[in-house]
Amino acid sequence: MQVEFSKIAKRTLSENIKFLKKVWTNREITIFLGDIKNITDELESGNYLQFQKSTRKTRSVLIGKNHVRMFFRKESEDKIIILLFFDMRQDPQKINELLK
Repeated sequence: MQVEFSKIAKRTLSENIKFLKKVWTNREITIFLGDIKNITDELESGNYLQFQKSTRKTRSVLIGKNHVRMFFRKESEDKIIILLFFDMRQDPQKINELLK
């Protein structure tokens, strides 16, 4: 299955990494990026049902010490779109704003 990162996902991942670099060690950042790679590999293998359902079409998974949630959606039988990365310490209403 093909996994694509949306523009918002790329931007929010970059913003999260920039913030985490201020509070985490390089080793923790490396582990965080490894976790993202492992999750992406799971999605590419078609193993997406194991992740928490957020809405009817959207699922999510906590990564990186449970501070960042990755939201994704199955677009078709062979394509998953990663929608965004969200720091759970932010206002949850911001998720809706980012997905508009």
